[in-house]
Amino acid sequence: MTRCQSRWINVVIIALVVILRGPTLLPSMSLTDEDYYSTIASDILDGGKVYHTAVDTKPPGIYYIYAGVYRIAGRNNLFAVHLLAIFVVTATALVVRWIGARVADDWAGAWSGIGYAVFVHAYLPGDTLAANTEIFASLLLALSILAFLQGEKGARWSWMFLSGLLVGAATLIRQPSAVNAGVMLACLAYAWLISGTQTLGNIVRAGSGIVAGFVAPIAGLALYYESQGNLHDAYLWAWVLAIRYVESETTLPYVLEHLVTIHFSVLLSWGLLWYFGIRQVIVSLKSLRHTTTGSTTAALLVLWLGVTYLTIFIGWRFPGHYHLTVLPPLSILAGQAFSGFVAQQQRSSSQEQWRFVRIGIIGAAAVPILVFFIMAFGLRKPTLDSRPIVQAIIERTGPTDRIFVWGSRSRLYSFSGRRLATRFVSCSHLVGAYATRPREIKDRGESVIPGSWEMFRSDWQLHPPALIIDTSTMDPNSEWLAHPMTRYPALRAYLPGYRREAVINGATIYRRL
Repeated sequence: MTRCQSRWINVVIIALVVILRGPTLLPSMSLTDEDYYSTIASDILDGGKVYHTAVDTKPPGIYYIYAGVYRIAGRNNLFAVHLLAIFVVTATALVVRWIGARVADDWAGAWSGIGYAVFVHAYLPGDTLAANTEIFASLLLALSILAFLQGEKGARWSWMFLSGLLVGAATLIRQPSAVNAGVMLACLAYAWLISGTQTLGNIVRAGSGIVAGFVAPIAGLALYYESQGNLHDAYLWAWVLAIRYVESETTLPYVLEHLVTIHFSVLLSWGLLWYFGIRQVIVSLKSLRHTTTGSTTAALLVLWLGVTYLTIFIGWRFPGHYHLTVLPPLSILAGQAFSGFVAQQQRSSSQEQWRFVRIGIIGAAAVPILVFFIMAFGLRKPTLDSRPIVQAIIERTGPTDRIFVWGSRSRLYSFSGRRLATRFVSCSHLVGAYATRPREIKDRGESVIPGSWEMFRSDWQLHPPALIIDTSTMDPNSEWLAHPMTRYPALRAYLPGYRREAVINGATIYRRL
């Protein structure tokens, strides 16, 4: 590949990401998970403590990313967040390209980067376009693999420490990222026990670097939380309750339904990538059997793909955005196989046959992208529907007043600039009505978090809200219709102190007497 070709590949990758994520730059574009992150980030900027004054079950890294953007660019500046996401996805595609070129050749790297840039957007835009944990964690994990490859030959402690450090940072953004530390340690063991390319001393030195690097950011944040008196809350919400939420009961029919409607549909959308990725996995596994040159690198990529794929099955709910972390290793493996396929076709196929093959490949990539790209322009409607409600909140309250939103529309907090009266960003934590649970289980109204209503009472007594916004009736098909405020005694006890003031876009606003 010439330098000119290399530059054009970078231009193509950047252009693909900017175009396909372009809808996120439209005014009033906000996606569900972004609302949670924004609300907690705003609370941080108001002096609140993560997992104490505003709670959710994600690790803290994503909240600090949003808070950092808002501190620089202004409160609730989702345009700036989406610009950052474009930069992060572009950077990930370029790192994927770099890894692909390192483990194979320049063209394999180019196709790897292009494959990532395209297929990271090839599913429902609500999953792929949100500035979510998977987007940020993927960049750190890809960089950790690059650092590992840089230090693996000489088992250099500094590179291994950096590799572990990046995995630890990714774990503070998305918990399952921790498995990548295990992947790298397993590859070191393979290099010693199977391929014989490393001595025991080298493996111990490299492994200690990975472990030390992994522990460093997590321990540092733990010490900070300990100094703030917030460590127990962080452990409770980001680990214990996160596991409890993931393990909360589901049903076999529900699992099978989501396996087909979500998991298999993602695999189908990424069909071209999976076809070539699996071809390369087969080639890589053969190299492992014969311990050929480069077999340790092959083991690393196959393990990275396999272990990350297994994390999709955590909780047996298969959210679409869970799949995004599979794309870096899948793109690298597919890029290797596709590069070889193209070279073979150019040598052995007639011009007409190669033309039909190209049309089929382009179609397999373009069809899902075009479908979901068009769908992306409809994502603003929920945010636009909330605008009149936000305006009503602003008109009826002062900057220091607190509000309580019944339901799961946290954007009303962040968009209005009003703080939470209770720590619950979403009332799903109070009633167990999580989006990824079967309807019959949601309707029970049972929280999976012990003591949640006691937390609610203590918060309410400390900060009684100026307004209650009941969003459970906004959508006639909403699952929240099964959860009216009067159903729950702890909340019902406070309602006599409020009068109904207005109904706006289906949301009922109550003012404190």
